Amino acid sequence: MKLDLTQHDWLQNSDTRQILTILGVDKARYVGGCVRNALLGVCVNDIDIAAALSPEDIIAALDRAGIKHIPTGLDHGTLTAVIDGTPYEITSLREDVSTDGRRAVVKFTNDWAMDARRRDFTVNAIYADIDGQIYDPTGQGLDDIAAPKFRFVGQAKDRVAEDYLRILRYFRFCAWYGQDAKLDTDALAACRGGIAGLKQLSAERVWSEMKKLLSAPNPVRIVHIMLTQGILEAILPEASNAQGLELFIELEQRETLEVDPLLRLMAMSARESFPMALLTKRLKMSNAEKARLRGWADDDTPFDTAMNERERLAAIYKAGQRRAIDRCLIRAAGSPDAIMCARWMSLADLAQDWTPPDFPLTGKDLIAAGIAPGENMGKTMNALKALWVRSGFAADKQKLLMALKLLGR
Repeated sequence: MKLDLTQHDWLQNSDTRQILTILGVDKARYVGGCVRNALLGVCVNDIDIAAALSPEDIIAALDRAGIKHIPTGLDHGTLTAVIDGTPYEITSLREDVSTDGRRAVVKFTNDWAMDARRRDFTVNAIYADIDGQIYDPTGQGLDDIAAPKFRFVGQAKDRVAEDYLRILRYFRFCAWYGQDAKLDTDALAACRGGIAGLKQLSAERVWSEMKKLLSAPNPVRIVHIMLTQGILEAILPEASNAQGLELFIELEQRETLEVDPLLRLMAMSARESFPMALLTKRLKMSNAEKARLRGWADDDTPFDTAMNERERLAAIYKAGQRRAIDRCLIRAAGSPDAIMCARWMSLADLAQDWTPPDFPLTGKDLIAAGIAPGENMGKTMNALKALWVRSGFAADKQKLLMALKLLGR
């Protein structure tokens, strides 16, 4: 089988072809996601290259050509070449010497079949040369692409034991590319058998995989399977409500909402402060992710679809736009009927479209009015801001300063 170069821009790209030429067209091939996605007819984002060369030989070839490279994983034979800001991951052919479920000790080889045998899934063990010629050393990858079917290379339990992250990768690939496909029984058994090993993984790797899985167009079926297999409870005990995810994705589809993995995670979680604090801390999320999820869980602003316009804007202002939108969308997804759902969506739309005004007073204004800096100034500012909000944000600086005199501050 051969890929048609005219149908794949990345195969025609001069920089991409330059790297294979520099390494040697008989020594380097595309591998993994770029080949898999090309065969599946979906977008190719990253270019991975396998080379029958040692890391030192790869570095020497890139140096001779003046191509920048970064040692992203030299112990495992991986470095990243960069041309005009585009990264190309290059890895020496290798085989595993020993594994502990999290890390592997490898040795380098020039045997393509040996390299294929240590990869995770058959669909990721397919190679293509510079002319698009396909190589399938396991003899199963192309059949599984056509099915589609996701299964581990060789014995599933062995591949899982080598790296327990492959459990999450398995479900992630199924969510993205095999939503309706029958799942491989050996793969599921291996994933169930490796649940205890998930505790060995770094939190960052677990969250990275789950975020990618939750970014799939519709991961509902796969998340339900993860729940029944005991996987979801093992990694997300605070967010294992698969039914909540299903309801939210139904809302996404009805309202043509953009995919947002954090909103989907909220839909799978109870809006409770302590469990969400545990979840965000355990998974070592970014500060922005922690702030958003905990803000959603902690916010005590009263929201009600029966509120009038002034009350709605006051609630949005108090909660903040992002929290208001998140809370209203989750409520819309969980609404029991179309009318209530529409009301919550209307409130979410208001929060999305409204630009909160700037409070007219500053600390300098209060100092000029005779308020000394300190705790009393903060209390005064808060009192005036509450008055401003109750006015429907209509009170201007002059009116607020007049109110300050009435407050006797």
